[in-house]
Amino acid sequence: MNEDIKPAGSNYCFISGPVHSPILLRAIQQWNIPTYIQPPTPTLPETINILTDTQAASSIQDKNAVVIINWEASLSFILENLPQQRLNQVNTFKNKAAFRKLVKELYPDLFYVELTREALQDFRFPQEVETVVLKPCLGTASIGIHIIHGQKEWLKAVDSVLKDIDIAKEHMNPAMLNDSSFLVEEFIDGDEFACDGFWDANGKTVITGIYQHPFASNSDVSDTVYYTSKQVVAQTIEPTIQVLQHIGNKLEMRRFPFHFEFQFSNGNLFPIELNPLRFGQVALPDITEYAFGFNPYDLFFADESPDWDSLLSNSNYSQVYAFILASLPPKYESEKHWFDEQSFCNTFGNKLLNYLPSNPEITPFFGVAHIVADKVEDVLAYLELDFDSFLKIRE
Repeated sequence: MNEDIKPAGSNYCFISGPVHSPILLRAIQQWNIPTYIQPPTPTLPETINILTDTQAASSIQDKNAVVIINWEASLSFILENLPQQRLNQVNTFKNKAAFRKLVKELYPDLFYVELTREALQDFRFPQEVETVVLKPCLGTASIGIHIIHGQKEWLKAVDSVLKDIDIAKEHMNPAMLNDSSFLVEEFIDGDEFACDGFWDANGKTVITGIYQHPFASNSDVSDTVYYTSKQVVAQTIEPTIQVLQHIGNKLEMRRFPFHFEFQFSNGNLFPIELNPLRFGQVALPDITEYAFGFNPYDLFFADESPDWDSLLSNSNYSQVYAFILASLPPKYESEKHWFDEQSFCNTFGNKLLNYLPSNPEITPFFGVAHIVADKVEDVLAYLELDFDSFLKIRE
């Protein structure tokens, strides 16, 4: 990192949520990025330049302002103050049905339909489609997402999705989750990945990290495990850049961060969704620094790209770096239970790189672990973690 380089444009960071990424805090301090706090969130270091409500609103109304957030809840404030062009871009990405329309020309044969909550009961599977994914058009953290295998499962799945959303809405900002409209789309059987990056000042797609997102079963939609390695990035980076460059060109994207999710099947990439103005939440990007030695937030603030050609050389073998999200068991009650976080950390032994505790009162998880392993199989074993075992009764 060239310390003489100054951040490109006027950079601003909006922080909320229960977990602070250490690499984000470090980058904010290094670049002296003005930062707005949206509670509830842990206390920030005193060296960070904190904006007032008025200062934050005024700053991002500038069409040249460069904004990054760390948590979906910050969008509620941002959407009220963005210039119209940037607001239109964000809304296109936030609405999953609008995003599907954006990429339809790349996938003309892929089935999807947008439905209101009231119309869900009447949906019938098209003859040529055996499995679909149901998801709220405006959502986050995999809440309300359900894979449905055939018409016989439909009504039961709809009831489950609506119950999950109704529960989540009680403690989530409306900018993060809404149940007025839903996307039903054809399920693509392939490996799921997530990608962090941004469009730079010239509209070029910059990739700062790619993570594979495995699941415990065909019906699992949890965020328990993500991992990265040289192999993960090498096999997906070129088709990822091609699709994202197509999107960026259509919307004339500039200085705009994203968290992009996609399926990868037989060498073909199928977009799932694109989350605007942020990288992965709850310190997911930190595993990129462990794996490749650069801070992705530094690159964003400096408007620079990683040298992937050099980083991916000799990629026949590399260690695997993973993010493990410790979910709240369904039976958790704050007045009755506490979490044995030490036992959770001990599960990883010498693989543990870092542990970040969360606040289970405001999120459906109690912490995040970053680990390193010699092979993928060691990471996949954590998909079967029994989080009930870390739940203890208060005395």
